[in-house]
Amino acid sequence: MDRRKQILINSMIRFLKNELLSSTLTAEKKESLEVAVQCLETTFEVETYGNLQEVDLLSFITDINDKQKEEAEIHKTKGNEHMKNSMYQEAIDEYTKAIELNPYNAIYFCNRAAAFTRLNKDNEAIQDCKEAIKLHPTYGKAHGRLGIAYSNLNKFDLAVESYKNAMLYDPDNSIYEANLQIAQERLSLSTPARDAPRFPRDISEFINNPNIINMANQVLSDQNFASMMSNLINNATRNPDGMPNTVEAMLQAGQALAERVVSEDPDFYNRVTRNINAANQQNSNDNSTNPETKPSGQNDPKDS
Repeated sequence: MDRRKQILINSMIRFLKNELLSSTLTAEKKESLEVAVQCLETTFEVETYGNLQEVDLLSFITDINDKQKEEAEIHKTKGNEHMKNSMYQEAIDEYTKAIELNPYNAIYFCNRAAAFTRLNKDNEAIQDCKEAIKLHPTYGKAHGRLGIAYSNLNKFDLAVESYKNAMLYDPDNSIYEANLQIAQERLSLSTPARDAPRFPRDISEFINNPNIINMANQVLSDQNFASMMSNLINNATRNPDGMPNTVEAMLQAGQALAERVVSEDPDFYNRVTRNINAANQQNSNDNSTNPETKPSGQNDPKDS
């Protein structure tokens, strides 16, 4: 099939799929629309097209005259000048005026997204980038700026996807490759090592249990136990070999303390073991990510 026809069919299907997201359609109408999409995909073997360019069909049906388009371009140019002078809110105002005059130009949305990003309004930037991509799906700069906004919100998985799309549609722009590497590094850092040791919360609560503390105090205040500990330490310090025997004495003292605690509470060891196992199980299943600081080094191509 002729490539132009493939682009037309692909764009028609994209339009119908976008309509499925409309809240104005009933469930019955959406079901009929899904059947229509499936029929088109089967008839024209859409799955064989691959990453084919799409166009916004609605952009060809406008009531915008040439005068409006010219005025919109004037506001866009003013917006670009404000961006150069770091007057980002003024730039947003000019781009908004351009959009009001011509809402079918993807460049206006993409440029306003850049201004929103400068003011740390990343959610607004994301919406504008998506609108630009909807109007112009192969607009590499819109995908790239979407990646920057996602990176600023620490959504590095989405940022990586956006940068890859930017490189696909604008392969000669090295900025996207550099930003992709930064996002991939941030993504790897945002996932903690599975084997990283962490003090178990359950063990902390167990050790701080008043009953355990009280039992330990009773053992340590016992005169016989204190005398035994003193003898161990004195024998070690009198030994001319010094430190090795002192360490051995401390180990013996610790063992003696553990034996005394167990004699006072036979279930002590079992409770400690259960808590350790529970804590280890919790650590092995914990896949939460640590929040990252706002990434630096993200580059943005100049405005159109």
